[in-house]
Amino acid sequence: MKVGVALLLGLALSGISLRAQQSLLASAPLPPLPLSEMLLPTPPVAAASIKLPEATPELAATLGMALPSVSLYDSTDPQTPAAVCAQLHTVSFIPAEMSAYAFSKAQFSRAALKASFQHDNLVKMAHNFLPGQPLPDAPSYVPLTKQQKFDLFVKSTHSADMGLSIMADALIAQASGAWPTLGGGMGGFGQRLGVSAAGEEAASFFSGFVFPTLFHQDPRYFRSHQTRIIDRLAYAASRVVIGRSDDGRAVINYSAISGQFVQAALSNAYVPYRNESVSGTIENALTGLSGVAQAQILNEFWPDIKQFLTSHTPGLRQKEQSKSATFTFR
Repeated sequence: MKVGVALLLGLALSGISLRAQQSLLASAPLPPLPLSEMLLPTPPVAAASIKLPEATPELAATLGMALPSVSLYDSTDPQTPAAVCAQLHTVSFIPAEMSAYAFSKAQFSRAALKASFQHDNLVKMAHNFLPGQPLPDAPSYVPLTKQQKFDLFVKSTHSADMGLSIMADALIAQASGAWPTLGGGMGGFGQRLGVSAAGEEAASFFSGFVFPTLFHQDPRYFRSHQTRIIDRLAYAASRVVIGRSDDGRAVINYSAISGQFVQAALSNAYVPYRNESVSGTIENALTGLSGVAQAQILNEFWPDIKQFLTSHTPGLRQKEQSKSATFTFR
């Protein structure tokens, strides 16, 4: 009988809505509890579900955690997996730019010297001796006119650089005993000083005005914008064979090469006991070109030397064209 009543009650409740069932159960009177059940402790019941608070930016900031991209409720629902990028990216560390000051400690560190002689850097330095490479100040380059090249030559004839170069050559010749027929003492030194002056002025005239005008090349030396001291040395030495055309391109430095060969041939007429053969003239011209390389290296590092002697304070070199272009008088 009880089972039948329970079945009839179940069928009746299944035919009505859930809200109606809840109202019916709530209106039903509760059966009275026995006294024994009221005095005895109640048995433990299953823990009820706890409603989680909504994840908000304020709550995330209070707990010190990152706010997820989905809510706590959405995480229980099955989500459609998004496309995942499986490509690996190489993490590269870019070092801080090294100061171009030649006498800084960073220039002579083991890491800097090792990087200078790596294969890639050696190939880049070798490219300095090839035409067609980028040149410093190329976007702002302004060529010289024929009159400006002549004025630059005239200015170099009585410059301090020219005087020091003539004096140095004469002192080296006097100390090494070159051209013994000129004798010793102040008389011999004066004659050697005249020979050095004639050679320097002739090289300056042909390499600084005549051939640059004929070949449409710029006789000035433009300092490098590189930072490593080894790279700057290679760049300065390479300017013996690589020059700049009047349109700003890197070309073979026909002006300097031709000027030294002409000066070597002319010096056979007034330098005593000089090898006047073809091989001797070529040797003298190559010696003159090595002097050009030394002068260009001095032009490259002279601002650094001046800064070292005056302030001993490292700093970056100025890159303005007016201060980076120097006339090579040899």
